Amino acid sequence: MHYNVWAAVTYTAFLIFFGYFLVLIAYYFFLGILGFFEGRRWAWKREEEDYAFSFFSTFSLPVSIIIPAHNEELWIADCVKSAIQLNYPKFEVIVVDDGSTDGTFGVLDAILDLKAIDMVYIKHYKDGNTHDILQSRKYPNVSVVRKSKGLKKAGAVNSGLNIAKYDYICVTDGDTVLEQDSLLKVMAEVERDPERIVGIGSYFGIANGFDVRDGIIYGKRFLYRPVVAYQHLEYVRSFFGNRISWSRLNAMPIVAGGFGIWRKDLLYELGGYSAEFTCEDLELTFRAHKYIADHKKDYRIVMLPYYVCWTDGPANIRSLISQRDRWQRVEIETVMKYRSMFLNPRYKSFGFVTFPYYVLYEVLGVFFELASLAFVLIGALCGMLDPGVFFAFLLLMVGTQLFLTLMSIFSFIRTQRLFPTRYVAYLIFLGLVESFAYRWILSYAKISGTVNYFRGKRVFDQYERQRTLAGEKFLVK
Repeated sequence: MHYNVWAAVTYTAFLIFFGYFLVLIAYYFFLGILGFFEGRRWAWKREEEDYAFSFFSTFSLPVSIIIPAHNEELWIADCVKSAIQLNYPKFEVIVVDDGSTDGTFGVLDAILDLKAIDMVYIKHYKDGNTHDILQSRKYPNVSVVRKSKGLKKAGAVNSGLNIAKYDYICVTDGDTVLEQDSLLKVMAEVERDPERIVGIGSYFGIANGFDVRDGIIYGKRFLYRPVVAYQHLEYVRSFFGNRISWSRLNAMPIVAGGFGIWRKDLLYELGGYSAEFTCEDLELTFRAHKYIADHKKDYRIVMLPYYVCWTDGPANIRSLISQRDRWQRVEIETVMKYRSMFLNPRYKSFGFVTFPYYVLYEVLGVFFELASLAFVLIGALCGMLDPGVFFAFLLLMVGTQLFLTLMSIFSFIRTQRLFPTRYVAYLIFLGLVESFAYRWILSYAKISGTVNYFRGKRVFDQYERQRTLAGEKFLVK
């Protein structure tokens, strides 16, 4: 009798896990194939683009670049210099020193030769305590705002928003180096449809090991250290396997805080960035989709496949877990906040394609992984696990993962040739063995983030990542 009960439970559990896996496979194949053709379309489009014309055009849309910085003494010089040297007709740079306690402001002053200016400061957005506004004597289009630490990165960005002059806002991080043609590439797409495009992002990668001097990247050396190389692989899969497909469906869930451009009138209607969440970028994008759909406006939030900047990435497992713990918390926070969008016809593709992914994979996926592991262990101990079925399932999982990896990498290298052939082969190998090591590190981070969410932890914002990066500067001098 007991054997029959356990057999029924085991069979039911297997059907649930297998069904869940098949749903994910179908979803990833759909996005992967769509991304494959979308990548090809962008490759053709890029060949036809005349960026030189955009640079000399008097009709190019001006952009305000906001760089929030807290204790970025090691990174801020290259970040600001890369922004100053952008190949773009008209832009301003606003650096927000968000209560830094290291030498960040001293570095800024040395680069920019700052002077205090009188300016009427109106708080359209919640920013905390802003107390000084300075301007560069060397670069009239560069300003520095000083404020007390508070309201996380969202408060710092809002402080910059309060003085931004232009109708398009580009937000990037203080540990990021911009490619010199980044605004040209992105704003060229905006200028094709300025009435509908309200938010836009593009591909950016991990800069650990790069040779950067005075804000210019002289050499891209991609590290073979697994914890860094896997992040390169993840970024490729994320942008080319998911995000450009979501973009095609107008269902982009995130304009990443590392590099993203928003139309200022929409940010004003949304009330700026929110400090109520662990991170600010995912929640803002969800809020934008909801607000615009609720008000029945025609809009697009776009993801481009062009690399525009390079950012610091976790250099060891501990800092990687801390980062993914934070990502997991904000995903749960955002899904819970906007759960009314789930399978809601009002939100079209976002409600039926993107939101279910976040619910089933990003939020609930860790529970399915734990339950499936427990199922395997119990089945093995009780002698109820068929080795043939287990290895067939494992082969299917690894094969699917490898196929999706190959599809994303092929789309990536067709659009832009960044990785050497040897490094591409290394990434493919990492994708083959991912399920046996790296994936379980990410699962642990998701578990940690889920536990911390239910514990009510909200204080770890993006700035605090410096404490877990083991002091490794991502730039090689």
